Amino acid sequence: MRALHIVSRACKWTVASFLLLGLILFDNIAAAGEIVWIEAEQFTECGGWTNDAQFIDQMGSPYLLAVGLGAPVEDAVTNVTVRHAGRYRLWARTKDWVPEHHPGRFQIVVGGQAADKCFGASGRKGWQWEDGGVFELSDRVELRLHDLTGYYGRCDAIVLVEDLKWTPPADMAAIAKLREFHGGVSREVKDAGEFDVVVVGGGLAGCTAAVAAARMGADTVLIQNRPILGGNASTEILVPPVGVWPHMKQDSLDPRETGLIEEYRTAGNQRVSEGVLYSERLMRFVRGEPNLALHLNTHVTDARMCPDAPEKIDSVQAVNVVTGARMLFRGRAFIDCTGDAVIGVAAGAEYRHGKEPRSMYNEPWAPTEASRHTMGNSLKYVSVKTDLLHPFTAQPWAMMFPTCEEFAPGRHPILGGDIGWQWKLELGGTRDTYADAEEIRDDLLRLIYGLWDHVKNHCPPQGEAAAYHRLAWVGHVAGKRENRRLVGDYVLTENDIRDQTLFPDRVAYGGWCLDDHYSDGFFHRGTFGIHMDRPGGLDACQGWLYSIPYRSLYSKNVDNLLMAGRDISASHMALSDTRVMLTCAVIGQAAGAAAAMCAAHNTTPRGVYEDHIKELQQQLLKDGAHIIGLENDDPRDLARQAIITASSEETCDDGQTMAASNAINGYARAADDKTNAWCPASDGTEPHWLELRWNQPVSFNMVHVTFATKAHAPDSFRVEAFQDNRWETIVSRADVRHRRHVLGFAQTRASALRVVFAGPCTVSEIRVYDEPQRLVDIANRAAKNMAARDETPALVWMIDVDPKKLPGIVIDAGEAKQTGRWVNSTYARPYVLDGYLHDGDDGKGQKSIVFTPDLPKSGTYEVRIAYVPFSNRATNTPVTITTPQGPKTVIVNQRQRPEIDNLFHTLGEFQLPAGRKTNIIIENKDTDGYVVVDAIQLLPK
Repeated sequence: MRALHIVSRACKWTVASFLLLGLILFDNIAAAGEIVWIEAEQFTECGGWTNDAQFIDQMGSPYLLAVGLGAPVEDAVTNVTVRHAGRYRLWARTKDWVPEHHPGRFQIVVGGQAADKCFGASGRKGWQWEDGGVFELSDRVELRLHDLTGYYGRCDAIVLVEDLKWTPPADMAAIAKLREFHGGVSREVKDAGEFDVVVVGGGLAGCTAAVAAARMGADTVLIQNRPILGGNASTEILVPPVGVWPHMKQDSLDPRETGLIEEYRTAGNQRVSEGVLYSERLMRFVRGEPNLALHLNTHVTDARMCPDAPEKIDSVQAVNVVTGARMLFRGRAFIDCTGDAVIGVAAGAEYRHGKEPRSMYNEPWAPTEASRHTMGNSLKYVSVKTDLLHPFTAQPWAMMFPTCEEFAPGRHPILGGDIGWQWKLELGGTRDTYADAEEIRDDLLRLIYGLWDHVKNHCPPQGEAAAYHRLAWVGHVAGKRENRRLVGDYVLTENDIRDQTLFPDRVAYGGWCLDDHYSDGFFHRGTFGIHMDRPGGLDACQGWLYSIPYRSLYSKNVDNLLMAGRDISASHMALSDTRVMLTCAVIGQAAGAAAAMCAAHNTTPRGVYEDHIKELQQQLLKDGAHIIGLENDDPRDLARQAIITASSEETCDDGQTMAASNAINGYARAADDKTNAWCPASDGTEPHWLELRWNQPVSFNMVHVTFATKAHAPDSFRVEAFQDNRWETIVSRADVRHRRHVLGFAQTRASALRVVFAGPCTVSEIRVYDEPQRLVDIANRAAKNMAARDETPALVWMIDVDPKKLPGIVIDAGEAKQTGRWVNSTYARPYVLDGYLHDGDDGKGQKSIVFTPDLPKSGTYEVRIAYVPFSNRATNTPVTITTPQGPKTVIVNQRQRPEIDNLFHTLGEFQLPAGRKTNIIIENKDTDGYVVVDAIQLLPK
């Protein structure tokens, strides 16, 4: 077994080595005559081929990949010019990704003539140069990549060379020099500018870090090597983000992760329907910041150290994976959010890869001996039901599962579009998840097509249904759980999580569980992870809240490097808890704020710890983050200086008063059996209000209003100032769909302020500030972004019934306000969008879904509800339509099939007012089965 990999300095090529390589290559190039070098990813038209840039570090370049799901893809086409007419030899750098079976075969067509060679069938492992023969060429020549199989053929580069005896080098460094010399990448490395903060990696951690830094005034750049944002949560990978363990009884006043994450997060209940939203939401989130530059499709290839300070990063070099343009980003502070610790390792930061031995930290669940093994990577796939038979021919290169008994418990594939179970498709933990990333991805493809062959051809329980299913999508970008971890001044351990250590420098928190998957992944014959076996009878710490110290967010030996995401300074066992994306996001906010402080104070990340840690913590609290047990102590918060009163105060069942003073007591959420919130009395009359009064007039232009949770927010509220002996509204917020609101407005001077709420609410915190205009502008931009509707609520193949094609106003249940835990399902069809919600037939009287349509005009509307019937559904589901004229309840028998297209059931015709003044409420009180909610439809008459 390989030992845990611990590295303190990265190996670097010497200048002499590069000079020698350059001389050898120059002699080789000069003797070759004309060489025409064509990067496949730079073809004019890629056709059905996909730019696969995720393995640049391993094989040297982006390449074109034929993702056809078994059907040959459309040709990629480009034109090149040869200066000298004559005979040229064709070389192509390709990979036969299963050498025994050659699944990715393709042809190269030169000037209308196909090469005699069939590419992607070399029978050799790894990336190889293949000789395509000799062609008579002149002037302008068309090149085509012609796929033959639809099964992941791949081409990196094509070379046409006059010297028929010339052969390209196999060495990656030599290939890189040739690529540069012939324009495969730009010879010039363009200066992209100097930034206060350089963030590399566009997952949740990176996006949140970049926005945090930018909002604190730092000139920031976010570099992302994919065409979209989201990382594992992107629509390329489809892992729904989670954080604090959601699968347990929740405190109704606990909002879980908060801060900047609230501007884009979903509930975090591990539903694919949530995960599809992140790429688009993060793009809005990032692009809303004027001093944040975003570079997509940009892969960082190296870190350059300062000549006079070798422990400090001067810049990172990157390449555009589409154009080959190279650029240099100079910076003062750098944040590695790559997940793979790419920047840190390139800079020589100390890092680890694998599992520490139990003796290192005395962690109960650590292995006795160190190991290079890790958790594995995953891919997902989607199949859809059709009205036609879709036979599938087994592929010899796919893994074989001839019987259902081949599968270990819990691993049998499930047919259909519900892909939530596919986290189980995990491989690579016994390999190097960084160095072997492409091979691991390919093994996952072989696994997926083997599973598909099984359900189509070898699975009696699903065979009849599977006959009508076809593959709609197979991911090719792998989701990763674990890779290299950078070492900071403190290494978070399993014991810190078990002991719930309250670090004095805590800046973030987690609460998932010690979710350490077995390295054998899918082929492990037992459970999926150590947390399920619970060695020694110890708890897996599901939902245990623990703090994360700032010292785990910066490198111990690279002076200006921070990290956020799964590459923070944590042991393997601690990583199994911190690695989930919502936790990574709150870590990202802390790292981004710290990086901005490095620039503001002209200090290092360690300097922030030594001299400014309280300032950092208070800034995070001000920006909505939660730090366990830490009180708001901001002297600039005018609310802390005020006398606060309320319209009324609720008394809890335990005798605790939800007093007005709780809204300014310094704690913005329930903790230690204290609500830390104000709530109006249940029998109190509206309007409900909180009033802050000062001994003398104060100036302010920003008010923070934070509710206990999103579900405890009212329909609307307004802020009033007491001026000229009367209350004047200075700002209001309608359509309240979020927990935390930062309201900016023109500077106001008054001796009293009042927040007036339309409807029941629970308020955790009020803050009042007089801020620079820049912060007012930030607050208003954020509010506008948070109010925007999602433009891409579901991926095309996941839509069953497209609401855009239905008449009237259609609102999916996923867009409605939910109280209690509702379960997303795709068990039966038809349904609107990507599934429907049900109450799990539990928590009766504690769950509801509220639709608040925005009606363009008053009038008579037919109101319909969509649900999926079944024999276990409730026969007495109450649906209440509430208007200013009062409520009307209709009882629906959800065991009966809906009469309109087997999808919608009419509730009747109602006179409804314009605007958002109508609520349609579905509850589960006293119901006798599963309550199902899919969508509502309103048709004007």
